[in-house]
Amino acid sequence: MARSTSLILLVTVFMLFSSFCRAGTEAGDAYFKGIELASQGKLEDAKAEFQKSLDDDSVYAYARLEIHAIDDVLKQKTKRETAILVFQGKQLATHKKWDEAIALYNKAIKENPNYGYAFISKGIAYMSQGELDRAISNFSESIDVSPEYTEAYQNRGVLLEYKGQFNKALKDFDKAIAADPTSYVLYFNRGMARVYKGQCDLALPDLEKAIELKPDYAKAYINKGVALEDLKRNDEAIAAYKKAIELDSSQDKEIAKDAEASIRALEAERLLEAKKKKADDSKENK
Repeated sequence: MARSTSLILLVTVFMLFSSFCRAGTEAGDAYFKGIELASQGKLEDAKAEFQKSLDDDSVYAYARLEIHAIDDVLKQKTKRETAILVFQGKQLATHKKWDEAIALYNKAIKENPNYGYAFISKGIAYMSQGELDRAISNFSESIDVSPEYTEAYQNRGVLLEYKGQFNKALKDFDKAIAADPTSYVLYFNRGMARVYKGQCDLALPDLEKAIELKPDYAKAYINKGVALEDLKRNDEAIAAYKKAIELDSSQDKEIAKDAEASIRALEAERLLEAKKKKADDSKENK
């Protein structure tokens, strides 16, 4: 499954390190506008922008996290001033001012040692710099002090998956899905962990659920193709790859390019098998 695995790795790495780079789409830009508004204390206006940004896959999980944090303030579960500190840190993070951002997250944690959102935000800052162990540590702290912030399970699970600790990652995704069964990203992540484990038969329902929740999710289609190909269901795999090509709206068209390469490889394999069968039949008839 070496060729297919390269597709999966591309998608997973993209998901890990795409944080806090300008999305370049209307929905993605709404996310960064939301961060700016929230850092100014305009939380209700920021929430409206984050809701707009849910259409962009690259910021979807982050937008849901920010909405959760704002809702906690509006429900008076969290002090407004403490939440704004974290949003001010995130505004700095959008400019990759990591040390200054982390200093504000630490200040929020000092004000509220049980503030899971601050720990998650700090973990994302470390993750964005490639400091995965420190990120995992912060996500784990969030889970310890504030288990209602189940986004920490998602983030820790993605990093555990990246580090090859698939069983631990699956447990985190299970907990995240139990708390939030409406997130297509969670089903996608769990499906990918199962593909990595070689459990493509178990991965398919998760990838299909991700597609059910997000019908235009090109990443889910290309990896559905990977799983089907591994199960030798090549006609279905080609159909999934073609759908990924159709849906890939990214500027670089990396998903479409990989899907096209997979289709060419499958068709070449099919042609080779047909030639071999023809040669074998010819021998038998002599």
